[in-house]
Amino acid sequence: MTQEPYGDPVSLLRSVLADLARAAYGLLGHHADAEDAVQNGCFKLITAWPRVAGLATPGEQRAYLIRIVLNEALQILRDPHRRWEHLGPDAAERAVTLYSVTQHSFEDEIQSKEDLRLVWKAIGDMPDMRRDAVLLRAAGYEYRDISTRLGIKVSTVRSHISDARKQLSRTLPRGWEGRR
Repeated sequence: MTQEPYGDPVSLLRSVLADLARAAYGLLGHHADAEDAVQNGCFKLITAWPRVAGLATPGEQRAYLIRIVLNEALQILRDPHRRWEHLGPDAAERAVTLYSVTQHSFEDEIQSKEDLRLVWKAIGDMPDMRRDAVLLRAAGYEYRDISTRLGIKVSTVRSHISDARKQLSRTLPRGWEGRR
């Protein structure tokens, strides 16, 4: 029995809002930033609704929205002004330390961004079910929860995650994992 896709963006948003907030907070670690990512994602969903409404299943629509919000969260992380939000008595000292650290790690940051781009491209090239399992796992879901959401067995979720790791290891440059 297949479910019909969501007929309007509000229904989709209501069904997945808690998941969106959890995923954004998991990446950002800050409630206000997570709310910003979700709000921006909701706006983008509404503007892209004709395209999203054409997706075949509710799962594809949810995955599309989660991807939008994760992209928004990543965009917030990339904002250079985000690093300067910390105020307080030792703010000037932290700013000097941060400046010297960023000067020395500029090449590392460029490499990290390139690695991240390659990871997201490789994930985007995965088969739909494997990609959905990886995105949900990255958003902090346990295998059992992913299994329930995708309507597959827990062992299948484990296989998808394992296969994704192997695929990423073959696709990405050696030593990409854990570089800082």
